[in-house]
Amino acid sequence: MDDRLESMYRRFTWRILSNYVTPFEFDRQQKAISDYEQWCSSWLTLAAEHGARGDDAAASGRRVTAGDEYIRAGLCCHWASFMFCHDRDAYAGALEQMAGYWARAARFVDPPMDLVDVPFEGVLLHGYVRVPPGAPGAPRPPVAVLLPGADSTKEELYNLAEHLLARGVAIAAFDGPGQGSVSLEMKLRPDYELAVQAVLDALSARDDVDARFCVGGISYGGLFAMRTAAVDERVEAAFAMSSWYTPAGRFATMEPLSRAGQYQHLGEDPAATMEAITLSGVLDKVTVPLLQVFGGDDPASPPSHGERVAAEAAGPVTTVVIPEGVHVLNNVWPQARALVADWVAETLGVER
Repeated sequence: MDDRLESMYRRFTWRILSNYVTPFEFDRQQKAISDYEQWCSSWLTLAAEHGARGDDAAASGRRVTAGDEYIRAGLCCHWASFMFCHDRDAYAGALEQMAGYWARAARFVDPPMDLVDVPFEGVLLHGYVRVPPGAPGAPRPPVAVLLPGADSTKEELYNLAEHLLARGVAIAAFDGPGQGSVSLEMKLRPDYELAVQAVLDALSARDDVDARFCVGGISYGGLFAMRTAAVDERVEAAFAMSSWYTPAGRFATMEPLSRAGQYQHLGEDPAATMEAITLSGVLDKVTVPLLQVFGGDDPASPPSHGERVAAEAAGPVTTVVIPEGVHVLNNVWPQARALVADWVAETLGVER
């Protein structure tokens, strides 16, 4: 087997299976892909199958089925682009197709997605907002702002968003610098929280949500959620799933497949960027409640990083370690995502 495929399957199988790809489909993909150069096109073929079923369902008035198929098609495009940055045209094309399927899904999912672009330093940050229906006269819901990791996208946060919506929390998921199609124009940066604040500004101007925010994320997104909580008083809570105190030193230990992708997301000198990203000197300003969730079987972001965070944060910190969990808890996702959603709803005082 191609070394890149071996690395992909060994490290990311649970991640793919936890995001709207069935075990049967994944097994079929493994049998169809014998060389890594087939990866992107094979996943786009699967996306097209879901897209065609979505079109048929939409034409028949089957809204729920149409929305589900388009979501699955979009996420197949995400996996097509995933770790395929060495072919810029294929990478960009897969992301473009993903955006197309997401746009088709927007009006069929319940609650619907409001596709939003937020300007930031000459670049548009692409995102979606979903607001749970409320009883007449009920207060507007607070918002969980969801941040992807370095090599993930807002689409990969869809299922976590579903858990939050079911508990009465509105959600907003955005690609920031270095993520998704934004990575074609702007790279991940140590002050990523400035982009998050631009998102908070846009959300604060909406009349369908309350400008009370929990900011949270997976992997790098969790670290930047904490940095945002340190500088923006509108943030009332924060959470991090498999994050770091700092990713400094990680680049040298990464496998070749992952290392190659860092240039797309972190720029010309990924190691230097990782060195500059830190919570040092920040956590004493984080006074809001903070939830950290770690996997005990995750050498990439071990719970020891959570211990450093808890020791320096000024506010209350809840740290949960799920012993068998891998990175971002993708192998125990029903437990981990429900845990996060319950904590966010309870911390923001949402009653359902």
